[in-house]
Amino acid sequence: MFPPELVTIACPQCGAPFQVPIFPIIDVKRQPELKAALLSGQLNTAQCPNCGRLSYIATPMLYHDPDKEFLAVYLPMEANLPEREQQKIIGELTNALMNALPPEERKGYFFTPMQFFNLERLVHKILELDGITQEMIEASRRKLELLDKLLQQQNDPMAFDMILADNRELLDKEFYMILTDALRRYRELGREDQVKALEALQERLLPESEFGRRLLKQRRAVEALGERPTRQQVQEAILQGDLDEVEAIALAALPLLDYSFFLWLAERIDQASGEEKEALEAKRDLLLNLLESLRKIEEEATAAAKRVAEELIKAEDLDAAIQSLLPAMNERVFDVLIAGMAEARSQGATELAERIQKVIERVEERLDQLIPPEVSLVFRLLESDYPAETKQVLEENRELVNDTFFKILDTFIEEAENNPSYDPKARDELIRFLKNIRVQATLL
Repeated sequence: MFPPELVTIACPQCGAPFQVPIFPIIDVKRQPELKAALLSGQLNTAQCPNCGRLSYIATPMLYHDPDKEFLAVYLPMEANLPEREQQKIIGELTNALMNALPPEERKGYFFTPMQFFNLERLVHKILELDGITQEMIEASRRKLELLDKLLQQQNDPMAFDMILADNRELLDKEFYMILTDALRRYRELGREDQVKALEALQERLLPESEFGRRLLKQRRAVEALGERPTRQQVQEAILQGDLDEVEAIALAALPLLDYSFFLWLAERIDQASGEEKEALEAKRDLLLNLLESLRKIEEEATAAAKRVAEELIKAEDLDAAIQSLLPAMNERVFDVLIAGMAEARSQGATELAERIQKVIERVEERLDQLIPPEVSLVFRLLESDYPAETKQVLEENRELVNDTFFKILDTFIEEAENNPSYDPKARDELIRFLKNIRVQATLL
């Protein structure tokens, strides 16, 4: 593993100083998640804790893919480094990589790394090595531009329809993935205005393409199941649906696709004949392939979480490690840490168990610091009794009852209204409770 370096920068928008983890070396074999972050534009980026501006930190970087025997160094042109300084940086980064690898992995190509002064060209080269051609990259760029144009023209039906008519062939799976990724990013940034615009655009575009209509069909198949389908309902839906619908139904009812389900399906196949038998066999194969794909994804996610947990446990500077690994922190990492702590205690490894406990506590403290105070206020209100305690909490935190607080509260209400996983009675009680708090806060 190649740990990041913590550097202090000043926000270009508000001037606030803050620390940023910078990854000078990316080794794809040892930290594959860093390659994904680089390709998605998230590596070596920072969000100002004061004003929220996102900035990219242009800094030298070594990229290594041992499977492809590809070594590249990125020297940002804007750094305006003299030739001697460039060669010094290349030498230091290459030596750091070689010293961290076992002797059998040090190859001749280490002495001739490709140089890139433009990050986009490095990304294009990485994609090319992965079999992604310039034509494919250009097609993706056109889809990004189309998404931007359609967003800008949503309120002009004539212009919107003209753009759509000229670019309908671009509304494929990749386009909807780009749209979905944009939605995710804006949700993470709390940009509700952009989220609503993208959601409206998504609904408007779904009926306009073959792939979009497929998504609509899958959505309707899931909606027809209801919030809590029985095993019999799922079985009947799979029997009646086509392959697209079966795929969506399976994802919505995964816990029911157990050993008993496949026994039932095997019996139905044995009883069938002709085209019916072939259709059922195709559905069975689709379901088995889907479960295998999900199993592999689960294994990869667990392996990534274990790598993060191990790095935290072994870190000499725990706070620096937590700061650098925050983007990779999720519930799975906590699950790995908690399981590791339990196993250490069961084996009598008291020192290791205490270390893991310390890691968990420090990570939780750091995550708490990242939660906006208005969100923390909502959580505190959820733990309070209405109306006396909630009124007291609101009065004690009057300075936090602002536009941001109301936006967050409205988001909580909207999520509760649209989340089908809630028990209907509990959901209604939660919505009523949140709306009562909103009224109390408004009266302040």
